[in-house]
Amino acid sequence: MKKILCLLVVFTLSLTGCSLLRTSGPIVLVDDFDREISLEEPAQRVISLVPAATEMLFALGAGDRVVGASEYCNYPEAALEIPRVGGFDGPNLEAIVALEPDLVLAASLHKDAVEGLEGLGIPVLALDPMTLEEIYANIELLARAIGEDKAGKDLVADMKGRLEAVGQALGQLQEDERPLVFYESWYPGIWTAGEDTFISEIITLAGGKNIAWGVSRWTEMQEEDVLARNPDVIIHGYLDFSLVEPFDQRTGWDVVTAVKEDRIFFVDPDILNRTGPRVVDAVEEIARLIHPDKFE
Repeated sequence: MKKILCLLVVFTLSLTGCSLLRTSGPIVLVDDFDREISLEEPAQRVISLVPAATEMLFALGAGDRVVGASEYCNYPEAALEIPRVGGFDGPNLEAIVALEPDLVLAASLHKDAVEGLEGLGIPVLALDPMTLEEIYANIELLARAIGEDKAGKDLVADMKGRLEAVGQALGQLQEDERPLVFYESWYPGIWTAGEDTFISEIITLAGGKNIAWGVSRWTEMQEEDVLARNPDVIIHGYLDFSLVEPFDQRTGWDVVTAVKEDRIFFVDPDILNRTGPRVVDAVEEIARLIHPDKFE
């Protein structure tokens, strides 16, 4: 009798897919604000205030569930067709409510918006990852929120696999084989990513060494410290140098190794600064830029 019941369960699952494998009841999530969010069922109408979260949803195969997005949500191309609900730092609550979402994705700078939306009974999931491991965790958390757990695990596995391939290509680098890398995120006033950021992890995984040691988070670095540490490679995200002063025209920068050897590289800030699936693209690109011989 037990064998017959088991066969019936297997047959039923083959017809209905994996939906029966999810336990009944609400989906309970804990976000990066350490808030507990409960969803009665997987979210079907999602508004993303965060470009990285929008990219996560599309990478999870759930782009059709995104009914609203910030003005900066521009990838993939299909994201450009999504109705806008304001800027990244200034979401329009009325526009959000009008779209009747069952979940809104926010970031650390959206504290006021989170409180406002919660007051209206709209669930908000806040994502604020600081490391690659936290990015992986966010992907799996979001996948759970939309009922696509397997897609989340598969996406994370793919990202880790690609990073492993970069590591294998680089081999066992000695310390002196790792060029000193300076990443400039803003100028004037030299802003960079400190050693406790995911960008520093990206540089390390790409076979470099971030010169912002002793610097925490995203902060301003003194020009004399940058010059004294003499980076071998400079990475920036300026599409148009008419907006900033080129490195070779800055006073005192002509002695910097990266400037003398013309090892100054543009990397799309959208893949480098966004805490989404394309951080792996950033690792692959930077690794090829600073270790071209390893990828011939």
